[in-house]
Amino acid sequence: MWSEGLGHGGPVVAERKDFRTGRERRLTDDVTDRALPAATILAAGIGLGLAGDQLLRASAGPGLNVLLLFAGLAASVWIVAQRGESPLSREASSWIAVGLLCSAAQLWRGSDILYLGALVATFTAFSLPALNAGRAWTKRSGVLDICEAVAGAGLYSASGSARLIDRRHWGQDGADSRRRTARAVVRTAFGGVLLALVPLVVFGALFISADEVFATIVGDLARIDLETFVSHVVVIAVLSWIACGYLVGVSSGTRLEGIRRLKPARPTLGIAEVATALSLVDLLFLGFVIVQFRYLFGGGSWVEVTPGLTYAAYARAGFFQLVVAVALAIPWLLATHALLGDRCLKARAVFGGFAGVHLLLLLVIVASALQRMQAYQTAYGLTELRVVATAVLVWLTVVVVWFAVTVFSGRRDRFAFGGLVTAFVLVGALQLINPAGMVARHNLDRIAELGGVDVEHLGSLGSDAAPLLVARLDELPEEAQCLVASRLLHQWGPEQPADWRSFNWSDSRARHAVDDNLGTLRSLAGAGDCS
Repeated sequence: MWSEGLGHGGPVVAERKDFRTGRERRLTDDVTDRALPAATILAAGIGLGLAGDQLLRASAGPGLNVLLLFAGLAASVWIVAQRGESPLSREASSWIAVGLLCSAAQLWRGSDILYLGALVATFTAFSLPALNAGRAWTKRSGVLDICEAVAGAGLYSASGSARLIDRRHWGQDGADSRRRTARAVVRTAFGGVLLALVPLVVFGALFISADEVFATIVGDLARIDLETFVSHVVVIAVLSWIACGYLVGVSSGTRLEGIRRLKPARPTLGIAEVATALSLVDLLFLGFVIVQFRYLFGGGSWVEVTPGLTYAAYARAGFFQLVVAVALAIPWLLATHALLGDRCLKARAVFGGFAGVHLLLLLVIVASALQRMQAYQTAYGLTELRVVATAVLVWLTVVVVWFAVTVFSGRRDRFAFGGLVTAFVLVGALQLINPAGMVARHNLDRIAELGGVDVEHLGSLGSDAAPLLVARLDELPEEAQCLVASRLLHQWGPEQPADWRSFNWSDSRARHAVDDNLGTLRSLAGAGDCS
């Protein structure tokens, strides 16, 4: 009898599965029930809250502050692991290092899309070590395991700090008077002050508003802006709570019982049902692919001779939908494979046949999507979103091939880890290619072919494209030069204050480019009405 779930890969004998399940249960119980280094967690969490309150108040947005904050979190994880009962494994330390590298991307590019991608990658990398309390697990993980790690880290960050109030999770050396004293002090500070925080703020604000004499006395004593003070207290409290919750998760593990119970309880289907489902979806894909052959072999000329069909309808309305379809196809095949209860040689061969056809049709759809994007950029030029979406489509193609290599050869347990690693490679590749700079260069090179350029879009590309725009500003029409020069001065001119907490290499290059051409830019910006 064979059994396999979405969370674990590779066919395994039932007895071995029972052994693994029991071992996993013992491992989880062990890390969940262990005592927490609560004083260390609380001190680290409050320190991160205080640091985060200062670092994240930069007016210019993310940059060096994000790297410093995650570096502090990484150091806290290492200290808590050393004071706890389970030091970090080499794999967990590697993921923390990857997370730091992703957070360092905030120092490089100025694109909002790349910011978001790097931030998601950072959160994911920091989530993975917490699932099994710093122990190695990802190389043979499943898709559900990775999802559980991210979800568990989020839930523990939101609620894990509550465990610090429970004395049962503290160390067991109750005879040590210093530890008892420390416990009492920490519980008083963490519980009492937190409990009184909201009433103090609310009633204090009411009393200050109700009595001018009381407000004057309080103002003379504190001499602080109440609104500013409250904002600092709230930010420190929230960040400390989140940091402590995450560190509790790293110390005890973040496995979610509900997701773990889903794995053995999953339904199974026979090969007939699975083959029927795959064949119906394959027919739908085949019908779409047959239509797509007119696009693939007709290309732009076919669009031009088709009444009522424009490049916009041909490419813009179809590319992103095809990217989503490719992205959804892999989870569908994984779920179908997980539901396949019969893993005999014949069943595996039937699944491989139908799924193989599905993957081949999927590759044709990928080709159609890329061809649509080529037609679209030929007609309208590039945007940053189109570049990123195309890169994601290329990554999905790699994942499709990796699915065939691993699942069809009976090594499903390696699929999730490979997909995860290539996702981090995608984030790094986007940082290297600089989509905004690529878009600016491509559209400026093709001004004559495109019959002009979208000046509003050029001006919104941010610091990654600013040096190139400054260098090639004379290639634009006069009215466009006025608008772009005004945008550059507004975003990167000397009137915009710099903040070391938001330091970013692209921003620094943009400021230097604007400073070096300040006279020219001001002359162009004042030459006419740029509105």
